[in-house]
Amino acid sequence: MKILALETTDAVASAALYLDDGAVYETVIDTGKKHAESVLPAAEALLAAHGLSPADMDAFAADVGPGSFTGVRIGVCMANALGAACGKPVIAVNALETVAYPMRDAVPRLEGIVCALIDARNGNGYGAVYQYEYDRMKGTYDAKVLVPPCACVIDDFVSKLPKDCRTVGTGTDFKMLPSAQNVARIAAVRTGEKEIAPLYLKPSQAERMWNA
Repeated sequence: MKILALETTDAVASAALYLDDGAVYETVIDTGKKHAESVLPAAEALLAAHGLSPADMDAFAADVGPGSFTGVRIGVCMANALGAACGKPVIAVNALETVAYPMRDAVPRLEGIVCALIDARNGNGYGAVYQYEYDRMKGTYDAKVLVPPCACVIDDFVSKLPKDCRTVGTGTDFKMLPSAQNVARIAAVRTGEKEIAPLYLKPSQAERMWNA
């Protein structure tokens, strides 16, 4: 399965190519340009470097948030447009699970609870809690959602976590940013849809000002 994955929810965007053999190639896009201007050219260059085009993909994937409202919209719209143009499915992956994903290897052959946090400034953030269970027969990890993605006050959220919970993300000391390579790896075991939608957990600043 070949997947082109996009990550645009953070200040630094990325694109990743997942190939049939499970290899993942990522390009980090830190050009100083807006995501709307830089992501597609970088993704096309990544595909071209491997002799591929969007039409060769089996699916497209994007981080649907939470994160920058504008960034989320850009990634979702690009993935949907590519899927529609190529007649291929689109796969949604949320930012918190991409942050938590690398921690599954920190608890090999054991059950591990991981809290993912994304800082939204002024003590606010987004959080989710996952439990990774190792399947000895398959040699893989299954993720169970204990607390689904939500808007939160970070200190309050952390105070309610189990003692053995590992915390990771932009709102913690163990910093981990959302990345396209993790979007691609998570998407590889999911079924796509005709279209995906942004995951907004609170109103945008413009909406809050309008309703004030």
